[in-house]
Amino acid sequence: MKLRRATSFIGVLTLVIAGCTTGRAPQQFHLLNAAPATGLRPASTHAGPGILVAPTTAASFYDAQAIVYSRARDTRAYYQLNSWTEPPSRRISALLTERLTDSGAYATVATVTEGIDGRLLLSTHIDELYHDAQGNPGAARIALTAVLSDPMQRTIVAQRRFTSSAPVSRADAKAAVEAFDVALASMLDDIVQWAAQSTTQMQASR
Repeated sequence: MKLRRATSFIGVLTLVIAGCTTGRAPQQFHLLNAAPATGLRPASTHAGPGILVAPTTAASFYDAQAIVYSRARDTRAYYQLNSWTEPPSRRISALLTERLTDSGAYATVATVTEGIDGRLLLSTHIDELYHDAQGNPGAARIALTAVLSDPMQRTIVAQRRFTSSAPVSRADAKAAVEAFDVALASMLDDIVQWAAQSTTQMQASR
């Protein structure tokens, strides 16, 4: 008799748990990506020095897997059921390294953790990366500060703040991610072009 009651209780508990989870939307994970480079042509010769790419850093609120949105000025919040597969800072660092390599503007391109020598160092910091949903459906916005330096000379070669945005097709996280990919692609192109021009100017002045 006790065994039957216990079995019945377990069966009821299973149904309750199933009822609590049924109908709940699953957590979605999105990969931050970037469209292929536009307007960049590989150099026929590697005229530039070697360059090292430092890990991208981020303001604390954006240094997370959560996707950020804003529905009112000067406010930020996280999407509850949508996240990045990894913090955007890690992904941007990898995509930037790939973009610099494809540009052909440098003899070598490597991350600082690879143990390869480089004359220049490119550091980047994410100031903002969020879905601006104040207007429906809004826009994906990215702001990033880049610093190109010469560690051996202990000098900053160039520094610039980049901003990029792309319209969101629908007011949801998936559409925002698609817009982030477009905005990031444009920004990466700008950073690579700026870094190459700054490097050329540095070499000409020495």
